[in-house]
Amino acid sequence: MNSLTNRTRPRADGDRRFPVRRRLLPVLGLLLVPLTIAGLLSWSLGSAEERLTDVEAAVVNHDEPVKVDGRSVPLGRQLAGKLVGDEITSNYSWEFATEKTAEEGLRSGKYVAVVTIPRNFSAAATSFSRDPAQARQARIDVTTGEHSRFADEAINRYVTSTAADLLGQQLTTTYLDNVLVGFNSLGDQLGDASAGASSLAGGAEQLASGIGELSGGAEQLAQGSRELAGGLGELENGAAQLAGGLDQLREQTAQLPQQATALADAAARESKGVQQLSKGLSTLAGNLQDLRKQCPPGIVPLCNKIAVQAAIAQKLDKGAGQVEKASTGIAGGLAKMAGRAPDSGGGLPALAKGVGKLSDGAEQLHSGISRSHDGATELSGGAEQLASGIGELSDGAEELSNGTEELSSGLKQATEELPTYPEEQRQTLADTVAEPVTTSNGTKVEVGGTGLPMYAVLALWVGALATFLVLRPVPARTLESTRSSLVLTLRNFALPVGIAIAQGVLVAAMLGWFRELSLGDWVATAGIAALVAVACTAVNHALAAALGGAGRFVSMLGALIVVANGFVSAVPAVLEQLAVALPTGPALNALRAVVTTGTAPSGGAIALLVVWALIGPAVSCLVVERHRTVRPAQLLATYGVRGHRLGTT
Repeated sequence: MNSLTNRTRPRADGDRRFPVRRRLLPVLGLLLVPLTIAGLLSWSLGSAEERLTDVEAAVVNHDEPVKVDGRSVPLGRQLAGKLVGDEITSNYSWEFATEKTAEEGLRSGKYVAVVTIPRNFSAAATSFSRDPAQARQARIDVTTGEHSRFADEAINRYVTSTAADLLGQQLTTTYLDNVLVGFNSLGDQLGDASAGASSLAGGAEQLASGIGELSGGAEQLAQGSRELAGGLGELENGAAQLAGGLDQLREQTAQLPQQATALADAAARESKGVQQLSKGLSTLAGNLQDLRKQCPPGIVPLCNKIAVQAAIAQKLDKGAGQVEKASTGIAGGLAKMAGRAPDSGGGLPALAKGVGKLSDGAEQLHSGISRSHDGATELSGGAEQLASGIGELSDGAEELSNGTEELSSGLKQATEELPTYPEEQRQTLADTVAEPVTTSNGTKVEVGGTGLPMYAVLALWVGALATFLVLRPVPARTLESTRSSLVLTLRNFALPVGIAIAQGVLVAAMLGWFRELSLGDWVATAGIAALVAVACTAVNHALAAALGGAGRFVSMLGALIVVANGFVSAVPAVLEQLAVALPTGPALNALRAVVTTGTAPSGGAIALLVVWALIGPAVSCLVVERHRTVRPAQLLATYGVRGHRLGTT
């Protein structure tokens, strides 16, 4: 056994002869490994959004403006302006380009992305203001080049979608502002309509009153029409009697002209006879006078009688003359009645004709009065219907008046309830409705800010892996040492733990600088980072001690699992479960709680880290115990080849 001790001691003595400077350099290197990894990742990815302006992208605008309400609307130019402008906080450095230069820029790597705005962009974006059936969404094309990184496409789509959202928000705000202005106009119009309805109600009330008076007049008209029909009925009867009497008169006067002619002839003959009688009486009277004068005295009595007769004859002569005149007058009158005299005017024939015409006129009068009576009867019926209809119209006018009053009241109430928006409130409301939900960071994108805890865990894990590339995972004097395996393990584990704590503090300092942590948060971060570093060191110590190179390969796989789960949540379930099972899972949870949210880590995460920190040394202790057991075959392989015997000094 002394021989074995002597064989192994020179190597340990050689270790003691290393200068202190040469022993410190590897330790300093091990301290720099996690600091370099975490610092480089945090520096390159932690604030990548601030360096997006150094990345160039192009926008190709083919859009043709359209006219809406007589105004030109160049939405393509507005979208390009939002990309190029400063409305988006985290944005590329955009520039206008032609389609050819954009393609060349993508191929050469000058542009990480190209946004192409098609010709119909404005027409599609404003299609909602025209025929609803023709409404459609506007689209833009986003192209990334072969030189783009894996996160560039997501950033491209975020930036372009943000610009499109801003433009859509502007369109929606304008549309809503017009709607709210329409509310104001509608309120004014409803107010005017209410006033008009009030006037209409007053007019309808007056109409109802007038129709009531008209109904009374219609009743009077119906009554007068009935009386008129009755009077015309009596007049019709009188006209019928008149027509009958005139018919009889016509029949009776039809023979008067002939009778008058006969009388006129008789009167003419009588007049001639009287004329002859008058002449005879005149001659007789003259003769009697002559005879009286010649009468002898002896016949005086006779002569006196003759004288008396002569006087009588003279009187008769005078009477005959008068009769003659009368007969002549009668004959002339009858002649006129017969229509023989020029100045007779037609006489009885004309009278007969006139009576005939009068009879015809009476017949026509009777017919006309009969028709008038029928018309008056119909007028009476129509007047009664008119009175009834006007009564219903009066009721309808009353209902119209009541309805218009209700309409006026309803319009007034609607006007009072309809909201009105001043310009300032209208703009605020339109902005709020157009974008009801927003985020606290606005249009800023944090590309790697949330990845700082992952960078720290990855750095501490790789630092632990590198530690046991430099330091022995198993003590060199395990066989000859008289100390227990636990003591050997803890003594061998002391330096890696010290390095791990230093690594954790350095990484915490880096996190505090990048995240601008307060002193209290930094102390908590340093404590958690030191615990994470110790746990990672314990696990890597166990892997390197138990499996050697294979253990280091497993540790490398663990680092890859951390990276795979750290950049995106959509990973296979197996990787997600492995990430939870490894010590890096609770390490990430603990650091995220302190660094990202500023809260205390969960007790479960701390407990798991402590468990892993204890499991590592336990496994290493078992490995040391195994290394302290040597089989004869190993001794023969080591010493028999060299020709020495066991037990020699």
